[in-house]
Amino acid sequence: MALIKNSNPKGNIEDSGYYRLTGDKILALLLQKSQSTVITNGIELEHYIESYCTYKVYKTEYTNISPKTGNLVKTRFKLEGTTPTIDTILEKYNDGENCFFPKIKISKEELKKYGIELTSKNKIELDGVWIVDGIIYIIEMKDGSDFDTKKSDGEIKTFKLVKRLFKGYDFQINIVLWNLKDITNNSVKSLEAKKYITNGKTFSETVGLDFDKINIERKKDQEENKKWILETIKNYKSSM
Repeated sequence: MALIKNSNPKGNIEDSGYYRLTGDKILALLLQKSQSTVITNGIELEHYIESYCTYKVYKTEYTNISPKTGNLVKTRFKLEGTTPTIDTILEKYNDGENCFFPKIKISKEELKKYGIELTSKNKIELDGVWIVDGIIYIIEMKDGSDFDTKKSDGEIKTFKLVKRLFKGYDFQINIVLWNLKDITNNSVKSLEAKKYITNGKTFSETVGLDFDKINIERKKDQEENKKWILETIKNYKSSM
């Protein structure tokens, strides 16, 4: 889990919604840094899933060596030919390989190759695609136990495109609410979205992730975060 004290949100705190909520810069910054860390934790979860995956991981690779000069540079370059495409996924599926593709981006041009017109944006993004024992698992990962119902319509539209894309293949689409214990207790209002919901434990069992070990790793910074919050509040009260 990320440390709140290391969070460094940009912008003037007095221009934030947190300041409008409290009218106090210290309390507003405490709330802002906490929220920023919650978002960071979602990104961190994706990294843990990738590192605990027991299968081959296919993703874009980068290098700090300039392809033109061969010198070490600050800005990383993509290694040509490493970015997975839909063709890559279908190739691995047809080969019967168990593998994982984190954060897949499918461009408008690539979709057009498969007879799918994307009109409202330039690409669709998937949090992950797994191939396990002859089944393609397409996932939207949420760190928590709920799902922003305002975004559910957008997710459903993406899922409909994905269904057309993988038509003829054995696939399954899931919205994974990582911390949800009982899927019947979800907060999703969209009846269509509810059909896709599963929890982190069930999904981990499906793709061979160690759910409990990942959660233990993620708890390591809890005590330090708690200590930092209490110390901040203590200092705040003593300065009043």
